[in-house]
Amino acid sequence: MIVRWFWRELRAPSLLIVWLALSLAVACVLALGSIGDRMEKGLTQQSRDFMAGDRTLISPREVPADWLVQAQQRGLQLSRQLSFMTMTFAADSPQLASVKAVDDRYPMFGVLQTAPAGQKPGVGTVLVAPRLLALLGLKPGESLEVGDTRLRVAGEVLQEPDAGFNPFQTAPRLLMNLADVQATGAIQPGSRLSWRYKFSGTPAALASYDRYIEQQIHPDQRWLSAGSSQDALSLSMQRAQQFLLLSALLTLMLAIAAVTVAMSHYSRSRYDLVAVLKTLGAGKVMLRKLLIGQWLAILLLAALSGALAGQAVEAVLLRLLRPVLPGSLPAAGSWPWLWAFGALFVIALLVGLRPWRLLLATQPLRVLRRDAVARVWPLKYYLPAAALIVLVLLALLVGGNKLLWVLAGGIVMLALVLALLGWLALLLLKRLKVRQLAIRLAINRLLRQPWTSLSQLATFSLSFMLLALLLIMRGDLLERWQQQLPADSPNYFLLNITTSQVPQVADFLQQHQVTAQTFYPVVRARLTALNQQPVDPRSDNALNRELNLTWLQVLPQQNQLISGSWPPHKVEVSVEQGVAQRLGIRLGDVLTFTGDTQDFSVKVSSLRKVDWESLRPNFFFIFPPGELDDQPQSWLTSFRLHNNNPLLVQLNRTFPTLSLLDVGSILRQIGQVLSQVSRALEVMVVLVTVCGLLLLLAQIQVGLRQRRQELMVYRTLGASRRLLQATLWSEFALLGLISGVAAAIGAEAALWGLQRKIFDFP
Repeated sequence: MIVRWFWRELRAPSLLIVWLALSLAVACVLALGSIGDRMEKGLTQQSRDFMAGDRTLISPREVPADWLVQAQQRGLQLSRQLSFMTMTFAADSPQLASVKAVDDRYPMFGVLQTAPAGQKPGVGTVLVAPRLLALLGLKPGESLEVGDTRLRVAGEVLQEPDAGFNPFQTAPRLLMNLADVQATGAIQPGSRLSWRYKFSGTPAALASYDRYIEQQIHPDQRWLSAGSSQDALSLSMQRAQQFLLLSALLTLMLAIAAVTVAMSHYSRSRYDLVAVLKTLGAGKVMLRKLLIGQWLAILLLAALSGALAGQAVEAVLLRLLRPVLPGSLPAAGSWPWLWAFGALFVIALLVGLRPWRLLLATQPLRVLRRDAVARVWPLKYYLPAAALIVLVLLALLVGGNKLLWVLAGGIVMLALVLALLGWLALLLLKRLKVRQLAIRLAINRLLRQPWTSLSQLATFSLSFMLLALLLIMRGDLLERWQQQLPADSPNYFLLNITTSQVPQVADFLQQHQVTAQTFYPVVRARLTALNQQPVDPRSDNALNRELNLTWLQVLPQQNQLISGSWPPHKVEVSVEQGVAQRLGIRLGDVLTFTGDTQDFSVKVSSLRKVDWESLRPNFFFIFPPGELDDQPQSWLTSFRLHNNNPLLVQLNRTFPTLSLLDVGSILRQIGQVLSQVSRALEVMVVLVTVCGLLLLLAQIQVGLRQRRQELMVYRTLGASRRLLQATLWSEFALLGLISGVAAAIGAEAALWGLQRKIFDFP
């Protein structure tokens, strides 16, 4: 009997909407949860590969042997590296090279790409970057001099795993064995060295060593873990996950609203049936079995269809995102399934409990009196409680992400705007004198039931706002993201240009039809005091190293003035907002720097917000022209050039002392992320649109049911079919106009929050 009841009732449009909305909610949580879980695991694994270890200790000198003994006693594997700059020679051709000396365990994770494949730097051999071979005119199998020793070129190094997302190198790479370093004689007192110790082991062993090493390291040393990278590509991947998470939240909110409206409408439409059944002798136990059985059948059907749809959506999204994801993603855990079915159960319980309770409490008297409705769980208490529970559960689902609070703020803003607009609209409609009968009947209908009209306005506005938000995000926000990395972004930096070389480099690039960006002067100095008080180098990484200072008259394009005045005047400086917040720097503070020749103090005149993801030259501190003339200085510039252009070799030979930085790989990867996220969002737009349409259909169905009796009366009194159609169109047009205005304001408010607080776009 329960099965027959269910299949007969499933034909009701309201119950179909409930089933479809619940299925979409399950599909959305399952698909996005599985992808998020797999991406997080995959990116963490990939980060470990790109670090060539689970942990990295960076030090300008060898660390005490006790530190390494402690690691081995905890069961950790250890690999050593040493990086330095030195001159290499082939015949009479010299070339500065960036040397990385590694031991036999390198790399512990990831793949060292070489030509021929599978090569490692053994004792007496080196692997050399193709650009260095071209500069020296060498071929694999020949020898080159590194300091005081001669080593054979075993092959080319194409990509190091621990270059990863940040492949900045100030000179062509040379990879050698750590055992050959002593023979080179390149390590002398005062040499600028960088020791890197790679550790790997179980999570428990790593956690134990984390606690030990963090108490031992000095301010000039750094302890890094896999996944802690904050480079441009990592930030882009995080932003991509934010876009997908926002889509999931929009889908869930619309699905919950659609189920709420459709379930309420279905229950009201069955009051008469339950009253008749009770009149014919049906008891509460039998009705409870029928209704609970029907509800469980809907949940089971929604779980099955939602699971199938969720896996299909996951497969489509993974296919679209495949080019920007790690090669092999780990399998998702069980929590996405738990969350999906848990969301189904919670939505059903919160949304369906009150309507079913009202349905069961229907009095037999309703057969004679249509106004006989049970009074249980007043909405003024039930709705706030249900909304609070939903908000808490969504917060748990997204881990307290600010996205949820921005959306909730947009909905609150929408509610306030809607209340104001609805109240003003009702006042205006009361005073409005309209000659056309259809519009006059529509206005009278809205005025006669103001609370019903406001509830319909709320539903329409919520649908329009969330749909508009995703469409705007798909267009405007994604476009702003793309604008941060325009197609003509420079992919090479030139460093260490002397003042006399600036016009020579500019002429060289101009002769070869290469447009150089701004030439930036660079002075290296340390920040040593704030308001005449010495700063603690351990308080921030910016304090335990030399900083790149510059002077400019014009505010850089990727900088936004937050406070103060621009440009800085004599004995003033403009400070980047992030470092100012970390160090507690405010307008008017006096900063003291220690350069190569002398100390100098300046007053903070402005704070700037810098777009670090633009991959353009950016600086923490900008001075006025002439302020740093007493300090040793070099220059840098950037330009765009096709990869593997022979001009690079010619540039290095013409100016052998310059350092070339290649950021083209980062630009290509970020551009690929943008393209794939844009395609993935198209799938999410479809999901959100379907949910929005379900909500609108549910609300329209409710509205038509409420109007059916009145239309029958109008028809009995002689109204034509055309007049009734015009009345309905006019009423829904007024509702659409008011809710559209409110939705636009709410969407703009939420968009502002997303742009400023979540995606951090200028």
